Amino acid sequence: MKKIIVTVFTLSLMAFAAYAVAKGSGASAKKGAQLFMTKGCTACHTIGKGKLVGPDLKGVTKKRTVAWLKNWLKNTTKMQATDPTAKKLLQEYNVPMPQQSLSDQDINDLIDYFKSNDK
Repeated sequence: MKKIIVTVFTLSLMAFAAYAVAKGSGASAKKGAQLFMTKGCTACHTIGKGKLVGPDLKGVTKKRTVAWLKNWLKNTTKMQATDPTAKKLLQEYNVPMPQQSLSDQDINDLIDYFKSNDK
């Protein structure tokens, strides 16, 4: 039970830190930070704090093109079945990323948030 409480507390702190980074960024990045927290991304991902269930997303906009990220966030399930990079990530982490219900604007906001952390 203590381990669960510590984990939830740690994830909450990481989410707050992620929001604080985006706070100084543009409106889109701020919305992306909020989405990152409210969509539950922090349960599987950190930004600059190491791997969890999924990869650390620090530097993701330098590793992947914007087009790839947009396609990934829009079509996660399809990408995991067809895209070589997505297949490799699935094999490495052994946990499929769930399909998200994100609008095109949500996706742009998340990518802007990732970019704000990759500066």
